[in-house]
Amino acid sequence: MRERPRPFFYAVLVHVLLLAVLVFSLDWEATVKPGAERKKAPVQAVVVDASKLDAEIRRQKQQEEEQQREEQEKLKRLERQAREAEQKRKQEEQRIADLKRKQEEELRRKKREAKKQAEARKKAEAEKKRKAELAAKKKAEQEKQRKAEAERKRKEEEKRKAEAERKRKEEEKRKAEAERKRKQEEARRKAAEQEMQARLAAEQERMAAQRQSAIQRMINEYVLYIQEKVQRSWIRPPGSASELSCTVEVRLIPSGEVIDAQIVRSSGNSAFDRSVESAVFKASPLPVPPDSEVMEQFRSLRFQFKPG
Repeated sequence: MRERPRPFFYAVLVHVLLLAVLVFSLDWEATVKPGAERKKAPVQAVVVDASKLDAEIRRQKQQEEEQQREEQEKLKRLERQAREAEQKRKQEEQRIADLKRKQEEELRRKKREAKKQAEARKKAEAEKKRKAELAAKKKAEQEKQRKAEAERKRKEEEKRKAEAERKRKEEEKRKAEAERKRKQEEARRKAAEQEMQARLAAEQERMAAQRQSAIQRMINEYVLYIQEKVQRSWIRPPGSASELSCTVEVRLIPSGEVIDAQIVRSSGNSAFDRSVESAVFKASPLPVPPDSEVMEQFRSLRFQFKPG
């Protein structure tokens, strides 16, 4: 059993302490020196505030009452928890009893179900055996009919194959004759095509040779025009010999404008070579052939410059 707080004891203890403070706060002189006058020490008294003391007593009493209320609440809470625990225990016992009852019912149901299933299997096996016997009998009859039908179809198939073989041989003979005629016709056609292609090739070669010859004649003709124009634009360097000559390479655009001129075979006289290059640029634009195909071969040309 819990020991209860003792507020009255605490109140008495507080009063005793206050009294002790009052007594020992007085300053007592044990002895008096001779010839000296005894002086009275001032009395220091501690006044006890009764209202504060009562307030402290009330606070202690209130604290005890609060603790008592807390104890009562705690006791009620424990009793309530005990009741709830007892209720849960009874519910659990009831749940276990219900579960046991359901398990026993389920076991009885399963036994009944197993018995029904055993009877159903026995019945199904008997039915299966009966159906198997009927199926075997039916299968034997069907197999007999199938063999008879297969024999009939085999004879018809042999007859059909024989007829098909006869037609195949006739078709092969017809195709072989047609292939022979096709090959003869193909050989005649190929021979005619080869002859035609040979004639076309010969004609194309002849025309290409004529075209190339005409292009070369035109190139040679325009090279002479260019040489003459460069000759007219050339100024002989002082002291150069009359027998000097060089080969110059000229690059042109379709308009005849000179974009480059270089000596590819020097005359041995640098002043003469430079004068020729200057003459080429001075003569620009040079005469070019109007034919675009000829001009493609005329973009870069070489000629020998030899003063006349």
